[in-house]
Amino acid sequence: MPRYNVFVHKRAFKFLKELAEKESKGKIKETIERLADYPLALREMDVEKLEGFERTFRVRVGRYRLIFHVDKRERVIFVTHLGRRESIYKG
Repeated sequence: MPRYNVFVHKRAFKFLKELAEKESKGKIKETIERLADYPLALREMDVEKLEGFERTFRVRVGRYRLIFHVDKRERVIFVTHLGRRESIYKG
């Protein structure tokens, strides 16, 4: 099965770059890499569809959340947001 291309928005990349917790940073990087195996990788991760959005999901990585959008036609995944659970869902 062909892999998906994964793109990370600069705000999510900046959050990851500035994250001081090395263990969490490694787990988040691994999760982003695993998204390329969509949809098979979703079975192994804690993923839920976000209500009110089409083809937009969140994956839980410890106390952090990664929000991504899937374009099946173009075989692309866009990681749009990355942050702590407490603040990621606020507008």
